[in-house]
Amino acid sequence: MEFGIRERTILVNSLIIICVVYAFLNFVFQFVKTVDFSMNVNPLLYFTNWSNILAAVAAFCSLYCVFKGIRLPKSVAVLKLASLTMLTVTFLVVVFVLGPTKGWEILFDIGGLLFLHLIVPILSVIDYLFNADVDPPEKNDVLISVVPMLIYALGMVIILLIAGNDDLAPYPFLRIHSQPVFVTVLWFAAIGAIGFAVSYGYSRLVRKTNPNLKADLSSSGESP
Repeated sequence: MEFGIRERTILVNSLIIICVVYAFLNFVFQFVKTVDFSMNVNPLLYFTNWSNILAAVAAFCSLYCVFKGIRLPKSVAVLKLASLTMLTVTFLVVVFVLGPTKGWEILFDIGGLLFLHLIVPILSVIDYLFNADVDPPEKNDVLISVVPMLIYALGMVIILLIAGNDDLAPYPFLRIHSQPVFVTVLWFAAIGAIGFAVSYGYSRLVRKTNPNLKADLSSSGESP
């Protein structure tokens, strides 16, 4: 049997769902010991976990479309781009901020963080750039794909303001009560800008790497 784009799509998206489900089940039941960092506060406060939840939802929607034999709707394609953007930002934050300050075990912990910080991001890149049956992303898609990041940031600020302290802050740069306001603003601006740049980069790169898009663009006479 030929192992084509359809089969690769099913495999990659199934692996994304399996990795995310395993990581969250292990956080709860501790089948495999995980680093303390992952359990410091409520798991739902972590940007990493939300980005992986979105990736799993997008993967499930992709599988549904594959088995139905239809192209991904615009909403699912944007969701896939949004989750990929968030996963990439997560990976960059781990490599350049959390790894050096918290220890590199948070990247390679087989109890769950290895999958959420490294494997799922890699699988998502492969899926979006080489497998996903999507329409060419537009500028508005890039803007919309950054919205989940902004919602998370605003939600965390509200939670921390209500709490009145930084005990629930899942990341050092979210300790809004312990640092000057301008530092918090700079962190948010930097991460938001990186998120937009990452999303825009993927929206351009996918036109050159995704066989489905290259075929569409070639038939329409449009340049990748």
